[in-house]
Amino acid sequence: MSLRKQRGIFRLALIALVFFLAADRALAKPAKAGPDPILLLVTDPLAKELACACVKGYGQRDYRKLAARLEAALGQRVSIEFSDDVAESMTTATPRQQVIIIGERGMVTQGAKEAGLKCHPVCALTGLDGATTFSGSFVARSGDAAGELKDLRDRKVFFGLARTDENQTVTREALRAAGVEATARLENRGSYSDAALDVLDSKSSPRPVAVIPSYVLPMLEGCGSVKAGELKVIGKTQPMPFVTVFLGDNIPVEKEQKIVHTLLEIKGDAKLLKAMETRDGFKPIQAATRGKSEARAVQDWPDWRGAGRDGHVPRLPSRLPEKPRFVWKKAAMTGGLAGISVSGGKLILAERDFGDEHDVYRCLNAENGELVWRVEFPARGRLDYGQSPRATPVIHKDYAYLLGAFGDLKCVNLLDGKVVWERQLPRDFQARLPTWGMCSTPLVVDGLLIVNPGSSRASLAALDCVTGRTCWTTPGAPAAYAAFICGEFGGRRQIVGYDQKSLGGWDVKTGERLWRLVPPQEGDFNVPTPVAADGSLVVSTENNGTRLYRFDASGRIIAQPAGEFAGLCPDTVTPVAVRGRVFGVHNGLHCLDLSKSLQPIWHREEPGLGDHATLIADDERVLVITLGGELLLLDGRGNEGAIISRLRMFDQDVEVYSHPALVGTRLYARGGSSVVCLDLQLD
Repeated sequence: MSLRKQRGIFRLALIALVFFLAADRALAKPAKAGPDPILLLVTDPLAKELACACVKGYGQRDYRKLAARLEAALGQRVSIEFSDDVAESMTTATPRQQVIIIGERGMVTQGAKEAGLKCHPVCALTGLDGATTFSGSFVARSGDAAGELKDLRDRKVFFGLARTDENQTVTREALRAAGVEATARLENRGSYSDAALDVLDSKSSPRPVAVIPSYVLPMLEGCGSVKAGELKVIGKTQPMPFVTVFLGDNIPVEKEQKIVHTLLEIKGDAKLLKAMETRDGFKPIQAATRGKSEARAVQDWPDWRGAGRDGHVPRLPSRLPEKPRFVWKKAAMTGGLAGISVSGGKLILAERDFGDEHDVYRCLNAENGELVWRVEFPARGRLDYGQSPRATPVIHKDYAYLLGAFGDLKCVNLLDGKVVWERQLPRDFQARLPTWGMCSTPLVVDGLLIVNPGSSRASLAALDCVTGRTCWTTPGAPAAYAAFICGEFGGRRQIVGYDQKSLGGWDVKTGERLWRLVPPQEGDFNVPTPVAADGSLVVSTENNGTRLYRFDASGRIIAQPAGEFAGLCPDTVTPVAVRGRVFGVHNGLHCLDLSKSLQPIWHREEPGLGDHATLIADDERVLVITLGGELLLLDGRGNEGAIISRLRMFDQDVEVYSHPALVGTRLYARGGSSVVCLDLQLD
């Protein structure tokens, strides 16, 4: 080959190489139009990449499906990484990278601090039991004479929890409460499995015990590390926050709101709930503020008694302001009974028109109270206690579900209030209207809207949330007035509530009635909502008092109550259950012990309560809203029922039957002829 020809080939090869390198550099260079990927760092010990697959349906959370949902919602790539060490993983992240971390709250908090990462919690993931917490379980060999924590005097306690300050504190508190902190000796172990196995292997006398996370024993037994029944649980610590979502402080507010909205929405996706091994999806947590200009809360109150129908909020204020601090006040029709719902910055108020012939629903801007839209529908008739709607408007995704006292049910677009579909329950299901009208707030579950027409062929009915078509009906008795809940009882997910004569459970998918319980005393109007409490059920009625029920392995209620307290027998007040206690109102304030068959812890007389009140709780305090519009903040953990502070909301005499909504530090309430927004945050 001639030298010229060789040079020509060389030139062509060189040109091709230059072109290839340029093309490769162009491909490697991030596209200008797309933002950098968000890092989703998962440290959840029940993620399938971090746990073993020994127990079917447990410890196999599929976070890749959650990442795909976030990608679709944000229009931005989400890269996912699994680790049991937040601090170590963050060493490879760039300072500008936006990060979402999901893991045990105490470990993430500590790891982020070590890594110098500024972040804040926004949501907590519920487990298969609906709880967002876990406990430390004290375990001993099955043949050990120790049966409870007070038997651990002079024992070694192998510490198998993550080494966070909170885990150490609750462990010592549990030992202190049992009177053995001074003599029990804590010894750290490298992991929960080390702690458990060392208990089995130890030959010392007296035998040591271990404290391990409550969620790990099924996995230890499932993978064969521990034989079933080799270890027994002899006590537990107080519950601690478990799987929590943290967002980096460098994520813009608008994007944060979109992330939180996406997480909260999975509650309506049955397939994703199953993949994430969660009963109720994510529950919101008040976000930390980034300065007064950006202070905001990402929590919503879209339903009766809040997102979980349980009256729970992530955090109540430590004290109430000395005087009401109104963000805004607006006029409202007197006599309003329905609760307030708030979601996505919108508040929905149910009332009547001046002629008392139409149901009126107003959507207000939750920030300033300004009108967004108003709709009204004919609803003529006469009822005891007025004609105003009783059911709380339910906000779900892009819709609001509005049920009037005469049975007129509307699904409207949340954006503009336009009707999407409508049903007339007494007419469509040949039902007789209850004496006080239709009161039960419709229940959204798995894409279905559960209502209780109360006819012989349709005691309950399930409607498609999007179209309103009937998906199933179940025969039974006339309707009662209480709202329904959905929960897992006895290992079976079910709808629980009342008909006119009995308490019952119904299958979510088919409407099949699973069980029926008639109370010993007749005549209950069945107004207070049943309350789920750690897999058990608490009910309160005016003739049968307050009762605690357990369930058998088939999901059927055990007819003999596990606890009873006749002194708490409210006509209308729904109790609230939190951290092993039940708080209720009837002839004063009551606090009952769930672990001791509803034994009273304290009772406090309070003349200003009246015959109705509303209760909202976090893990430490209880907020009572009296009929007269006074706020009472109670110490929920003490044994005396101490009132921390008080605040009167309204100057004039009012009756607050409408359930207020608490979103972050803002309380939305109606009383008399006004609806108000108060900021409960102290300066």
